Amino acid sequence: MINLFTNIRAKGLMPLFFLLVFWGCKKESSDIGLGFIPQNGGLKGAITENFIDIECRTVNEDSLKTDSLNTNIIGILDDPEFGQSRANLIIQPTLIEFGSDFSSKTIDSVTLTLKYDKAQVLGGVENVLRYGDLNSVIEIEVYKLDEDVESEKQYFSNFDPMLGTKVGSFTGSLGFFDSSTIQFNGDTSRLAPQLRFRLDNTFGQELLDQSATIFNSNDDFLSYLKGLVLVPKSVISGDGVIVGVEAFNSSSNLTLYYEDSLSFNLPLGNISERINYYDIISQPSYITTQKGASSGSYNLTYVQSLGGAKVRVDVPGIDSIIQKGEKIVINEAKLEVKLNAGSVTTDFKEPIRLTLLQPDSSGSDRSVSIIDYIDFLFTPNDWVGYHNYGGTYVSSENKYEFHFNRHLQHLVDQYIETGYNDFRGFYISVPSDFPITPSRAVLNTDPTNGGIKVSVTYTKLN
Repeated sequence: MINLFTNIRAKGLMPLFFLLVFWGCKKESSDIGLGFIPQNGGLKGAITENFIDIECRTVNEDSLKTDSLNTNIIGILDDPEFGQSRANLIIQPTLIEFGSDFSSKTIDSVTLTLKYDKAQVLGGVENVLRYGDLNSVIEIEVYKLDEDVESEKQYFSNFDPMLGTKVGSFTGSLGFFDSSTIQFNGDTSRLAPQLRFRLDNTFGQELLDQSATIFNSNDDFLSYLKGLVLVPKSVISGDGVIVGVEAFNSSSNLTLYYEDSLSFNLPLGNISERINYYDIISQPSYITTQKGASSGSYNLTYVQSLGGAKVRVDVPGIDSIIQKGEKIVINEAKLEVKLNAGSVTTDFKEPIRLTLLQPDSSGSDRSVSIIDYIDFLFTPNDWVGYHNYGGTYVSSENKYEFHFNRHLQHLVDQYIETGYNDFRGFYISVPSDFPITPSRAVLNTDPTNGGIKVSVTYTKLN
């Protein structure tokens, strides 16, 4: 499980606070590692160290929390460079009308509708929520969920739900930007782009035939229909596609049509549980070989969303800065990594952003945050440190750039106080949300050609 939080000891940062207050009197926009290097070049007394001993390899990604995502995704990819992966989705139709009695009613048809979620705003920029080839033909099956979803429980990307009876399927291209029309009771309606499943009438008739008591409350209803599970099964043509859907919007719903002119709507509202879970079905050997290695360094490494892969980065030289035993101010600590040329296509674009995290204290595949990332997530926009972490793709230089100033400052101060060096290296990974759509990248992690760079600029205080 990826944990975005890590315990931070503030005591070691207090001497730095007084330095910053003094500095702030001279320069308004300053914080640890930001504003310490003048724009016109150089900081008097500053020392810069560049590290070329950098070891990188692809490793397993940890499970991701997927029961409270900003929105949801569905689909399957057959990526020629990364293999096959899919995003499955659990949804819960719920009641908005209570006390209905469908005794002796006959079903006409059953439709499951998911409204597409077209875009997510990230850093003021609209990000279209699709990845892959929209012209692809894919197959998605729908099953009844055969276990309760517990609202107090946390669910992760490696969840393996119990599937019940198959109740329908979809085969086709997704029509992400295409509106559609439906006819009901003599009226024609034009609908916003949506994914529509025609479910089995047997499933609908079974719902109508249930005791009227299941329609008295949502607790009663969910005891019968615990949820539906959408499982993408195959890519029939093209490279596949994954798109955003609104699984918490009443415009997404299960609708029963019966007795020629009547309908009963069960929306996916705010009280509905919604859980994504992911499968990495296959990966090429150049990825799995690295993931199976316990050491070594590779010039090409791979990050993949949906729990596919992340990159371990070890920089042994940073230990020499931490273990100086001297009071220093970290002016800038920076990691830059480039995309491998030719690895991006129109359908498989580069990730909008990547994250720089660290291994947990046990040294496992589990990721935890560095201080700079916590500031990035939770600090108001008017604080300059919020913008310092980085991670956003810089298209003009074909790279990602991260700053870990505060993280390194904490490690330096902690070592002075305790004599313990807690530097564990880094993980580079694709975030699971913001944006929600999957992405992947081949990274040039060859330090000899400038593919990956790590540098630290610091100033001694005594």
